[in-house]
Amino acid sequence: MYKIAVLDDDSLWCLAIERCLKNDFEVSTFNYADALLQEIIQDIHRYDLIMVDLSLPSEYYKEIDGRKLIRYLRETLPEPPLLVLATAFISKNDLASGEVICPEVDAFLAKDAGLVEIQQQIKQLLNNQKR
Repeated sequence: MYKIAVLDDDSLWCLAIERCLKNDFEVSTFNYADALLQEIIQDIHRYDLIMVDLSLPSEYYKEIDGRKLIRYLRETLPEPPLLVLATAFISKNDLASGEVICPEVDAFLAKDAGLVEIQQQIKQLLNNQKR
């Protein structure tokens, strides 16, 4: 079973995405970047996909936002998992601009697409990676 980590400061979003994905994936949610990074340091191959909220609020993350974290993971891990940014600030119709915002991501997901569509996109990403 694929393992997914979700980093988002919104605990309700974490709960919703975890409930949506838990039948198909092993899901771990994190509200703080430090906790996620600690898990990755302990086992760099722990996750197949990491979904990070684009706009982690600065009051919690003084030095890092979603883009910087993705960049850090891409540059630091020898074999990074699939890296996905999720945001509520860009609609699913504007996803092309996501590549400009953070070219290091493997995919950019709009939260307004809905949980079922996000689940399908994650399945597709993981299946494409397997090939």
